Amino acid sequence: MDKKTKIRLGGLLLLATAVLSLILVLIVDSWPLAILLAVIIAAAAVGGFFWTSRRQQRQFIERLKKFDIDPEKGRLNEANLRRMYHSGGQHQKDAVTLICLAQKCSVEEAHALFKKRPSRQEMNQMAARQAKGQRRPHR
Repeated sequence: MDKKTKIRLGGLLLLATAVLSLILVLIVDSWPLAILLAVIIAAAAVGGFFWTSRRQQRQFIERLKKFDIDPEKGRLNEANLRRMYHSGGQHQKDAVTLICLAQKCSVEEAHALFKKRPSRQEMNQMAARQAKGQRRPHR
């Protein structure tokens, strides 16, 4: 997250806390108590957001590792992605998300990419390119 976004989120949080304290002062009839309650509620909301975000990120990485996809290295094996896509459910959504991020395409294009089956000739060409790139240099 860049600095400008952090400043905007901080300002929005401050504004939400101020509005919440104004609402709470009508209920509590004490300014210091209303401000304290508003700060506690805002801090709990921000903490819950971060906890949920981290938890979802961990679960996403675990789902990727089930299909032998290593997000740290950043390389995607197309066969593993296809297997992940055709398993359905949340795995399909994750595979579409990965393709959209990797190729900067829309969701519809990602679905079309997975549904299109490569011909035998295309598969042979891809295998030849991979074999050519993995050859050892002659000594």
